[in-house]
Amino acid sequence: MNFKLTIIALFFSFAIQAQEKKQNDTIKIEINSKTKTIYVLGGIASVITKEDLAFAKKYNIQFHDFGCIAPTNFKEYETKNELVFNYLNKTYGKQWQKEIKSSVLGFEKWRKK
Repeated sequence: MNFKLTIIALFFSFAIQAQEKKQNDTIKIEINSKTKTIYVLGGIASVITKEDLAFAKKYNIQFHDFGCIAPTNFKEYETKNELVFNYLNKTYGKQWQKEIKSSVLGFEKWRKK
């Protein structure tokens, strides 16, 4: 019985590792694409403002507002946003940090690193 449980546990651990690698590969592909996306948590009304749209145009990114249905995997979207933040730093310096709103998913956490 313990042998079967061990085999099942190993199978699930390999499946989880494969899924995490796939997610990381997907994130890298998104960052290497021409369109960079920053994810924001919204509500019933959109939280993307005119200033956000001007920021998006200036820095050649786009925003994705989840609306009132928040994602269950915050960590994945924070990671995606962190990669875009790193890209913005590398490409445009630190000026953009003064222009983006601090409520963007994972921004304050990233800035404190």
